[in-house]
Amino acid sequence: MDARTGASLKLTILNPNGRIWTMSAGGGASVIYADTVCELAEKVKAAGGTSQGVKDLANYGEYSGAPSEELTYEYSKTILNLMTTGELHPDGKIYIFNRFLLC
Repeated sequence: MDARTGASLKLTILNPNGRIWTMSAGGGASVIYADTVCELAEKVKAAGGTSQGVKDLANYGEYSGAPSEELTYEYSKTILNLMTTGELHPDGKIYIFNRFLLC
């Protein structure tokens, strides 16, 4: 998808069986989301929770540069398809979506 547009649609699968999937608008936001997810997952793991730490983060991705509605839909559908075709997680899976709007 990224090659079909002047916008940015990046997606890297880190753990196809990870619990937490993200779709973040903007490169800066996506880095903050990924760092925060990993940091919080490690804290839960250290406290004896069910987290696998950084392995909980399934993907790194970002979209920016005003991709078309069609490409944004395809990008989101790709993430959701990957999320739902992996192994089931006993605690469920989480999809974090963010979009910044500037007026």
